[in-house]
Amino acid sequence: MSRFSLKSIIIFIVLLTTLISLILSSIYLERYVVQNEYRYAKDKMSTIAKVFATDEQVKNALINDETSKNIQELSLEIAKLSNMDFIVVLDKELIRLSHPDPNAIGQHFSDLDDARRALNGDAHFSQKKGILGDGIRFFVPVKDENHRIIGVICAGITLDTLQSDISNIQIKVALILLIGLVIGIIGALISSKAIKHILLGLEPGDISRLVQEKQLINDEINEGIIAINKDKDITLINQAAVNLLTSLDSSFQLAENNKIDTQLYTVFFKKCFTSKQKQTDQELLLNTTTFIATTSPVMIRNVFNGAVVTFRDQSEMSQLIHTLSGTQQYIDALRAQTHEFMNKTHVIMGLIEQEKYDLVQEYIQQISHDYKQEVGYVTDIIKSPAIAGFILGKINEAKEQTVSLTLNPTSFLPDLEMDNYVHKIIQILGNLLDNAIDATKNQHTKQITLSLSYEVEGHILIIEVIDSGYGIQSSDIDKLFQKGFSTKGAGRGYGLHAIYRIVNEHGGLIDITNNNDNTGATVYIELPLSRKGEKNERSNY
Repeated sequence: MSRFSLKSIIIFIVLLTTLISLILSSIYLERYVVQNEYRYAKDKMSTIAKVFATDEQVKNALINDETSKNIQELSLEIAKLSNMDFIVVLDKELIRLSHPDPNAIGQHFSDLDDARRALNGDAHFSQKKGILGDGIRFFVPVKDENHRIIGVICAGITLDTLQSDISNIQIKVALILLIGLVIGIIGALISSKAIKHILLGLEPGDISRLVQEKQLINDEINEGIIAINKDKDITLINQAAVNLLTSLDSSFQLAENNKIDTQLYTVFFKKCFTSKQKQTDQELLLNTTTFIATTSPVMIRNVFNGAVVTFRDQSEMSQLIHTLSGTQQYIDALRAQTHEFMNKTHVIMGLIEQEKYDLVQEYIQQISHDYKQEVGYVTDIIKSPAIAGFILGKINEAKEQTVSLTLNPTSFLPDLEMDNYVHKIIQILGNLLDNAIDATKNQHTKQITLSLSYEVEGHILIIEVIDSGYGIQSSDIDKLFQKGFSTKGAGRGYGLHAIYRIVNEHGGLIDITNNNDNTGATVYIELPLSRKGEKNERSNY
């Protein structure tokens, strides 16, 4: 694909999808048109024949057993007005009183067995060959005032006529599909031009090269690099920055899409955000370490969209100062190249994220469609809107931390009348999933499985969370539900205590065990939703 221009790729993709859609549409319309035309023809035949069978002239001709010129003319006129090939009037002996071919008048009907069914009072369709060729016919008996059968009306259309009508409709459909293809081509040209404008004229190969350069710089450069947007979300951070900062404080949440820590924002970015000016070679103190940093605003069309900082430990630079004394120009060039690359990268990111072009809107709509597919999966088995929405939010939150949170497909929760319980259920799920994400996000396998089910007979909600985290130390098991106890430091340890209190209030059961393969833990909860106030004597931990 890199050998082709972006314009060619977009046109090819749009044309391919449009062509496939048109082909599938044409197949569907072909079947629909044929079926609809046959159905319409039959409805028309039956209606005309039944109305014609009630005509007084027809009845009088059959009662008097006469071949009337008026009946022939009337049959031809009605057939012409209704776009039918023939309307034939038959007496009780199945002799024709009218026919498109005058020579056939006075003769027996060509298929006596088929017509004789109508003499028995059976109105019916048939598809057989007659004097005028293959066709569809409808037979209906004619009855006098005493409801005695005195004759038969046969109305029909030949297959040649029917195929001609179908062909005319198919031509119109083909023309519409051709117009759709032309519109698709025009849309592809407009879309390719819009995307090229958004991407500053870059081709796919250029974008691939820039991404590879970005990755190379991130991996190889010794300076720490952090970029944040105007909402203070981290949009870029390299490994050098992670190593430098976590060596000072391991609690820093240093990952793309996370909010920048307040302390880091104050030290590295606050001045740049306030002044919107580049801050060069600053000496910044973080904890007990001094950094040499340069912070630059990211401006897109003169609009402030965030900032990027490059920094290095001053002590390292002091150790290298003599070695680097003759290479100052090289350092400046390298830093300038880094800043230029970062600014270019963030211009592209900013345009794609913030400019409202038609193609960007289409791309966002495609993402919405997929998201709706995920929403549909959860809402199909979790009927409570509040709980389903909460689970979807947690799935996305876990995804941001590269953790796979999966709702077991065998789960099912009906839309229960439990407004008083929704808050508590969400509180339980929130604490369980937060703990699972914390325990899993730094593991090699980052998998969490949530199962929900409802036991109708006992009105019991069953919750099970299985994670692939670091499990539970045997020495901590007896302390898990103590208020304030946590292995994650001060200010934690209230989540499991809150869960335990809710489960106890409702006489439920909670069980926490390590998995058999010694990777992660399983939390199992049974929460009765119809009673309250019973002490839980069944907890196992």
